[in-house]
Amino acid sequence: MDKETKDVYGVLQDIYKNVWEQQKYSEIKNSVLLTFNIAILILVSRLYFYISNTINSSLLYKVSFLILILILMVHIILIIQSFFPKVSNKEVLKRTINDTNIFFFGDIQKLRSQDYLEIVLQRLDAKEEDNKPLLLDLSNQIVKLSEITQQKYSAFKYSVYRMYAVGTLFMAFFLCLFFDVK
Repeated sequence: MDKETKDVYGVLQDIYKNVWEQQKYSEIKNSVLLTFNIAILILVSRLYFYISNTINSSLLYKVSFLILILILMVHIILIIQSFFPKVSNKEVLKRTINDTNIFFFGDIQKLRSQDYLEIVLQRLDAKEEDNKPLLLDLSNQIVKLSEITQQKYSAFKYSVYRMYAVGTLFMAFFLCLFFDVK
């Protein structure tokens, strides 16, 4: 490998490490969110045993509580699903973006590997290389990791929205129980 190829490879390695750190961070956020929601499920389950007579006193309360538990379970399953990203290496035809930040996974994941490598080579004023397949493989890895990271951040964002919605529904349910609205 010549010096210019090593320089480009070094830059790509640094970008890869940055995207990998972002991916680990998103994984931790999803883990904390999953733990929190499982704790809520356990809390609601234990709470049921204390107020089961009230819930079982009305068919509306029983059905409402069951629906809320099912919604919470689906929410937890969707959080768990974020731990299993799509890992196919097959690239879908993507459009090239001229104003791409070569370090940001949100921009990187919108590109094909070939286009990403060309943008990096252009920004570094590097020539076409004999070792281009090596650099193309690394740029492919960066693009795929960026897609996974973007998917995990999106999953976290939507999980937080769902968590607020489920929390609001549970609060409304328990307020109805408290005021015994039928």
